[in-house]
Amino acid sequence: MKKWSLCCTLILGCNLVQAADLLDVYRQALEHDPTFKAAFSTYMSTAEAIPQARSALYPQVNVAAQTGRIVQNVTASGFGVDQTYGSNTWQISASQALFNYQAWALIKQAKATVKAAQATFNGAAQELILRTARAYFDVLLAKDTLNFAQAKKRANKRQLDQAQARFKVGLDAITSVYEAQSAYDQSVAEVIGAQNNQTNQNQNLRKLTNHVYAELAPLRNSRIPLIRPEPDNVDEWIDTALKQNYQFYAAKYNLQAARDNIKVQSTSGWPTLALQGTGTQTHNQVNSGSFFIPSQQSSANVAIALNFPVFQGGLVESQTRQAQFNYQTQSEQLEATYRDVIVNSRIAFNNIVDGISKVRADRQTVISRINTVSSTEAQFQVGTRTMVDVVNAQQRLFESQRELALDQYNLIYAMLNLKYLAGTLNVDDLAEVNAWLKTLRINKSFTAPAMTK
Repeated sequence: MKKWSLCCTLILGCNLVQAADLLDVYRQALEHDPTFKAAFSTYMSTAEAIPQARSALYPQVNVAAQTGRIVQNVTASGFGVDQTYGSNTWQISASQALFNYQAWALIKQAKATVKAAQATFNGAAQELILRTARAYFDVLLAKDTLNFAQAKKRANKRQLDQAQARFKVGLDAITSVYEAQSAYDQSVAEVIGAQNNQTNQNQNLRKLTNHVYAELAPLRNSRIPLIRPEPDNVDEWIDTALKQNYQFYAAKYNLQAARDNIKVQSTSGWPTLALQGTGTQTHNQVNSGSFFIPSQQSSANVAIALNFPVFQGGLVESQTRQAQFNYQTQSEQLEATYRDVIVNSRIAFNNIVDGISKVRADRQTVISRINTVSSTEAQFQVGTRTMVDVVNAQQRLFESQRELALDQYNLIYAMLNLKYLAGTLNVDDLAEVNAWLKTLRINKSFTAPAMTK
């Protein structure tokens, strides 16, 4: 039992100090990202349009009550009496629409509007995955950049010390010292810039998650698998996007809602027919001997009411024209979204294909430049290369290392972005990327809230 307790303690201790991974950050973003939370609230608010539109077809019941005092002069057969008494009146009225075409048009428009809002929210849910990945890897890139800058600074400091030492014993000219000093000063400035950039990227991640992370899990072995898209055909991805992309869905439903709104506005001048009923009861606080004022009055009526707005000053015509122009606007926006989906899907696909080639080339470049630095430093020691050659070789190495890191992160983003444009991006894709990280997570799966149907 003691051994088991100790084992649990050790495991918990490791979890406490482990770096946050991509799924950890995504969980925080789900809970705290204001943009995503606002998208959900907007969808829930828009969903209320349907019961609001339906309410016009349901029975409408009103209850009213009135109390007060009445001063009344009653004259009969030349005999007049002044009466002052209290009066309490209760009234209940009800109506049921029999014909209201505009109400049905409003319901149809509301359904299209809610579907558009639903698609927009689902798109926001996928976009949160994309934004989380971008912010996460921007932080890693900033850290890599800082590490490279610091390594460059240390290397330049060693070269400066060597140059000064060789100058003192007459092995190098003063120009070598100047070159080494210049390279070192530049590396100091680069470290400062990299530190500022890292702070900014951490703040961007904090804005998304409302959380400060001491450490983020880096790429395992500083590498990612080079995986081509599946299917490996851009036209298939475009076809999927035109069927499942949520922005395109939203644009189509917004167009439908705009079309339905034309009917709503044009039918506002149509007649309505309703069944109406009213019941009234009045209690008068009068003396029992009064012959003129009844102590209680009751009335009830049922009728069919026709309302036909004949002239409204051109309001209906103006609102109809406005709705038609809005329909044209939504039609153009749908066309723009259609083109964006096609073009952006093709670009994302090409970014993956090109990114794989770039990462392969970057990896080979880094190996070559590591060898070049070693060779140049050895030649410098025997006097066949100058300090400038060494500094330039190191500069090219650090540049290629940063380029490799940048291209790998961009490739990951391109992979996720292609699925986002296709409308298929989900948390499983994020978990797959998370498996590429150096994380202590045992269960790499993560369940996110389901998208609305």
